Amino acid sequence: MKKIYLAVIVMTFVLTACGSATTLTAIPTISLDENGSSSNDQSSPAADSISAAAVVVPPSEARLSFSTIGSVTSVNVKVGDKVTAGQTLVTLDTTIQEASVRQAEANLLAAQIQVNYQKRLGVDEVHIQTAEAEVARAQALLDSANAVLESQSTLLAPFDGTIVAVDISPAETVTPGQVVIVLGDLSNYQIETTDLSERDVIRVQCGQTAKIFIEALNEEFSGKVIDVDRVSSTLGGDVVYTVTIELDTQPKGLLWGMSADVQIETAE
Repeated sequence: MKKIYLAVIVMTFVLTACGSATTLTAIPTISLDENGSSSNDQSSPAADSISAAAVVVPPSEARLSFSTIGSVTSVNVKVGDKVTAGQTLVTLDTTIQEASVRQAEANLLAAQIQVNYQKRLGVDEVHIQTAEAEVARAQALLDSANAVLESQSTLLAPFDGTIVAVDISPAETVTPGQVVIVLGDLSNYQIETTDLSERDVIRVQCGQTAKIFIEALNEEFSGKVIDVDRVSSTLGGDVVYTVTIELDTQPKGLLWGMSADVQIETAE
């Protein structure tokens, strides 16, 4: 490529009390190509791949807690147990919830008796409809009390998986939102990037192949992109996106949380 070389010399004249002196300051030679760009530009054509740090994760995980305060009566699982969806994991003392159900049942019975009594008296239709509405309200309260008894006093597994952590024991008191069980599907680990920037994510698409180096195993594996997050997160003030990669094979010894390095092939 034809290049044009420009040499620029700046001459500065410095006057002193004894006379004048000349100081010459040379500016480094800059090489320009024909379209005016500098030859010391370090940019290069877009690479055919993108690298990012990553971590091993299960496809499904849940950190389970109760929505009410209560005393634990039983913990039915331990770390390492495999459970199925709907299986009971932890139960709370239901004394208060059972009392609420009994009260709601009594209110419903009283409302039904009132309807029957007004019908025997032959009161007008307006009063009978009002009494029947009270029955409907009492029934709704009973249904609600039963739902609370079933849902807030028993912790169920939301999917098939393995118990990863148990942070509660019988006789302990739980508070709303306190994580007591961690559950994960450990049958098919995936890889998630942790620092893929917004500048690079636009080049990533589902179906692209990837190379994954698992540091703990000191071995490289293959996989493909199966998901790109639609919403960003931040890492040290930078905007990053999570890309999920499915491994072609499940390496022996792979564990949740292991670090990895991925290289996503982005060539068309």
